[in-house]
Amino acid sequence: MSFISRRAFLEITSGALGASAFAGLTSPLHALANFQSGDQTKIYTVLFGTAPSRDDTNLVPETHEEIIRKLESICDGVNFVVRDLSKGIRLETVLNESKALKDSNYDGVIVYGWPRDYDLLRTGLPTINISVVNDFMNNPFPLYQENRVISAFLDPWKFTADAEITERMFRDLAGKVRMIQTLRRMKSERILTVTDSEYVNVTYGDLLKYMPTDYNAIILDAISDVFGTRVTKIGSKEVVEDTDIQNLWNNESREAIEISQRWIRNAEKMMNTIESEVIRSAKVYLAMKLLMQKYDATAMAFHIRTLTPNPKPEDYVVPALATSEFQLDNIVAKCQSHLNIILSEMLLQYTFRRPSMLGDYSVDTYNNTSIVQHCEGPWNPWGDERRVPYNLVDHRERQVRARSTKGVGAASWILYPGDESVTIRQIDVQRKEILLHVGPSVPMLSGAKRYHDHLYEMM
Repeated sequence: MSFISRRAFLEITSGALGASAFAGLTSPLHALANFQSGDQTKIYTVLFGTAPSRDDTNLVPETHEEIIRKLESICDGVNFVVRDLSKGIRLETVLNESKALKDSNYDGVIVYGWPRDYDLLRTGLPTINISVVNDFMNNPFPLYQENRVISAFLDPWKFTADAEITERMFRDLAGKVRMIQTLRRMKSERILTVTDSEYVNVTYGDLLKYMPTDYNAIILDAISDVFGTRVTKIGSKEVVEDTDIQNLWNNESREAIEISQRWIRNAEKMMNTIESEVIRSAKVYLAMKLLMQKYDATAMAFHIRTLTPNPKPEDYVVPALATSEFQLDNIVAKCQSHLNIILSEMLLQYTFRRPSMLGDYSVDTYNNTSIVQHCEGPWNPWGDERRVPYNLVDHRERQVRARSTKGVGAASWILYPGDESVTIRQIDVQRKEILLHVGPSVPMLSGAKRYHDHLYEMM
């Protein structure tokens, strides 16, 4: 992660897109549980003894065994291979083993306590160095960035007066373990990007503006090098000539009707669109599912606006409601082919089971507000069974310049609550940077409203 100034962040992201999620980058423990990750993630775990020693106090700290058991209970699918130096294992043995971790198919490293030898932080694998409250902290922080190391804290002696802070330390550690698990998962992920752009990555808003001739190879190589994720690109031709999709579009679909009726029932109200447009949006969802199955994809970016050849203006469709439906099943599917954005969402959703939205980003300095707006977003922003209210509306980019008629499309105006912690973030896979911006959400329906409703209606 690179740290940049707020000014630089705003310069980079204005006109670009970001991803946002409720509750920042931390998550309650229930959101970490029951995460299905396939085969086990293997983490080499080195435990040093920590001060004070038992002859300094009658306090009994949380033991190494208790810490590992607690991590195992929350981080299912993770195999912690423990080397406990307080139990007589020699540091030289651990150092020798650490030199072969990559060849032994380890996915990450945990060092608990200050590392007596900094080669433990130079394995080349994602590494968490855990500092202990009131222990020595001879941690070489300048080495962290170049060696893929991040820090964490634990308080096994319960020195901290506020028990919630002690527990928050553990939640933070568990989230970072989950990130290592997600990095392993990313190696087997497969993104399908559907766009008629000559590039695999839609480039408006990109800093480069003018793409080099080998841009596709550059970004795909960067994605492969950083995450090991495969990307497949198709366009309108492959979609509109697909026999199954044509049958879906041109005929009545009971499944699409049932999905659309559920969307309508769950909405607060329907404004400026009609039932048939919601049904067609459900067909877009089913078409996207078909494409993911046919191209063996686990995630999807969908940037075309038709399911039929030679479309008329009234054939305009968008995947806005489809992306929200996918998120209910913890599947990442976005409505534009911005690969950095879909990778950003995959990383955070797979780690914390909290979905995000992409958005066009702007800053209102007079109201001290960052605005992220788009036609899509999660109805389950906390990643659990809770839902936020939404209205069904038409689409701002519709080709038919009318309301409540065929061709206006369907999207959701989502009524997110105020005063929730929100993180705007975006990775830049080529620069190997993460842009972060955090703040509370602005109340829409009650409290200290900053804008009249017609702002949200026009968004």
